[in-house]
Amino acid sequence: MKVRSIILQMFCGCLLVSQGVVSASAQNHIVVRAQMDSAAIMMGDQTTVRLEVSQDKGKFVRLPIIQDTLVAGVEVLKISKPDTLDLKNNRIQINNEVLITSFDSGLYYLPPFKYVIDNDTFETQSLSLKVVPVPVDTTHAEFDIKGVDAPPFVLWDYVPAWVVYLLIALVVIAAGIYAYWRWGRKVKTGDAVDETQIIPPYERAMQALHELKDSKLWQQGQEKAYYTALTEILRVYIDQRFHINAMEMTSTQIVETLRRNEETKAVNQQLRDILEMADFVKFAKMRPLPDDNVQVMRYAENFVEETKPEEKTPEEAETASESAPEPESQGEASGNPKK
Repeated sequence: MKVRSIILQMFCGCLLVSQGVVSASAQNHIVVRAQMDSAAIMMGDQTTVRLEVSQDKGKFVRLPIIQDTLVAGVEVLKISKPDTLDLKNNRIQINNEVLITSFDSGLYYLPPFKYVIDNDTFETQSLSLKVVPVPVDTTHAEFDIKGVDAPPFVLWDYVPAWVVYLLIALVVIAAGIYAYWRWGRKVKTGDAVDETQIIPPYERAMQALHELKDSKLWQQGQEKAYYTALTEILRVYIDQRFHINAMEMTSTQIVETLRRNEETKAVNQQLRDILEMADFVKFAKMRPLPDDNVQVMRYAENFVEETKPEEKTPEEAETASESAPEPESQGEASGNPKK
């Protein structure tokens, strides 16, 4: 009986070994593996678990389902996206990384990671993680636990949201009222301003020319600034005096437009000389002679003087009003004499 029992046990053992060999040979084309960068870490440190599966192309693989903790005490911080590598010979390798940490010291057993490939389950080897506590310096005296610090006072933390919206609305309304008071009133009251209080274009231009002459820009070597200011004064004067958009026109356009004006025929050539000289100085960087600088100022003053609108004297205005024909009465218009 003992011999028969021994023979039976040996036969069963050989059968189990043969089954293991057949299972391994049937599955040796699929390889799963797990390894850690470091098997021992300090409390709070991190380490990476690297997962690999090698298989033939075209097979459906389901990666391990990983929760926020692998085991109690080992937390998962990040799971990388799968990375597929071509191993040639119709084989691929899928890599995956799991970043873990632990805040409790001890030895942790990490269970195998399970892959499902074509309805077959494959497990990696189990892993062990040693978490070492932070060393405590016992040579120094112990310190008492610090008290709880009160957070700094921030006013906005105690202000409701609707109060903030209300303040913003009030600011917008106040800005609108100020804008209306600042600019809207001027637009409405602009027509009511007495025209006699407005400085005529002639006086404004002559005043600006005198100020430019007193600034002595060209005497200080600033010919470009001198001619720029001079042409700016003339353009503003022409814009206000003749109601043409001289500020947006070229020098040639201004001269051609004023050539058809009877009031500027006498001084049109002087205006041309001023604008041409200014263009040479501003764009061609020409250095004019002192006599040229004096002459363009004289031409500018003469142009403004010659194109000054004629003002009627009070006697002339009264005479013109008296000489105006009076409307006939209805009786005279009908040819019937007054009774």
